[in-house]
Amino acid sequence: MKKIVLIADGIVAKKFLETVLEKYFSNNLYIVILKDSNFLPDKIPSTFNFQVFDPTSSYRLLNAIDNDISDVFVVMENPKEREIVYEIIKSRHKDIRIVLSAYEDEITLPKIFEDDKVVLIDEAKTIAGRLVARLPNVPLIPQGFGLEQGEVMEIGVPFGSVFAYRHIGSIQQKNYKIVGLYRSGEFILSSYSIVIQPTDVLLVAGDPKVLDNVYRQIKSDIGQFPAPFGKDIYVYVDTLLQSEKSVMRDIQQALYIHRHIRSDKLFIRVLNPANFELLRKIKSLDEADVNVSLDYQGSNFSRKLKEDSQKKIGLVVIGKEIFSSRHRRKALFKITTPVLKTCPRGIESVKESVVILNEEMSKEENISSIIFDISIQMKLEIMLYDFDPDGHYQTQIAQDYENLARIFDKKIKLNRTNSKNPILFLKETKQPVLHVLPFEACITRTRFFWFASTKVEKISFMLDNNPQIFIPITE
Repeated sequence: MKKIVLIADGIVAKKFLETVLEKYFSNNLYIVILKDSNFLPDKIPSTFNFQVFDPTSSYRLLNAIDNDISDVFVVMENPKEREIVYEIIKSRHKDIRIVLSAYEDEITLPKIFEDDKVVLIDEAKTIAGRLVARLPNVPLIPQGFGLEQGEVMEIGVPFGSVFAYRHIGSIQQKNYKIVGLYRSGEFILSSYSIVIQPTDVLLVAGDPKVLDNVYRQIKSDIGQFPAPFGKDIYVYVDTLLQSEKSVMRDIQQALYIHRHIRSDKLFIRVLNPANFELLRKIKSLDEADVNVSLDYQGSNFSRKLKEDSQKKIGLVVIGKEIFSSRHRRKALFKITTPVLKTCPRGIESVKESVVILNEEMSKEENISSIIFDISIQMKLEIMLYDFDPDGHYQTQIAQDYENLARIFDKKIKLNRTNSKNPILFLKETKQPVLHVLPFEACITRTRFFWFASTKVEKISFMLDNNPQIFIPITE
């Protein structure tokens, strides 16, 4: 047992003290210092020693705190008195841990923030966190547990979720684990064979950034893309880099996809505007759900993209002329937003989406649900292209796609071959296909030695005869 001092004053202190008295009276030895004798409880457990005096009295406070004290909790309403109490304690006990309940903007002593022996509980942030936890469609993060950074979450499974009706063992869990689930008032530890049902609440643990992504996957249902990335589409054209034909190609393809997926608004960003006749054409497209913006400030693509990304872009549409630059690809990679690269064979003619399977796909499960979402909204068939010269095909990954196909009642085609390289297959397609691939870090690097690589994403994104959509992943 540890010996702890509680300095209590005010309504928050009263509630805190009542909880400790009710639930944790036997965990430690407590010295409780009160200003007001009305705070004294009717029944005092043997582990509690109550003292009533003004804690801003240096003589009396230091007499109450001896060298056996491990922690002091200061829960007081008056900000000045809190700081006086802090300074009195630190004048003699520099290594004692002080847990201070306060509003950060009320603290006037900078050394409180610098003191590594102080645990500051910001009441405003705590209340705000509790309120946020009650909002619908936000993850529930346990307070007062672990790091409190989101490494543990409770996530409800809605109807239509890509996680519904799946065995836990069939879900690739990289840098996180489904620990268990709550169902009908019971907690069930996870096992390979448990099938997740709608309305289950999953208890997941892992890297906080990964869990944010998992939360979006679980909560997103088919027919919502470009959500959960955002609700709007941004198309970027540059009249110095691109011909008039290329500019209009990109805008027309952006308009087409805007009309065929659940996008709220299309933003047309024209960089380096110069051709007045072309600008007149583009400006004529401005309407309620299409916003045209001409950038006369000379902003480069990366800067404009970073600025726009603060508004949570759902999908970026660009042409090969912009995408060909490694620096621009790096800028696109950083904002973790899907990117559609257009091609001369327009997306209007596409009837099929194609995914090239590889062993890395098991780590990139989040793209599978997005592929289904895009394909269903755009009424595209789905083809899985499984190539291995030794016949070691990606059976498990294909099975995961087939499971999703059953859930969403969507047929898929599986093309297995040990002879035709996927790059040749993509180059030779007579009808344009929508090539969907993960947006991996390797795509942002220099082209040197790419042709010697065996990684499909590192080579296939250079192809320009099919529209390509790059889905960000958590790496």
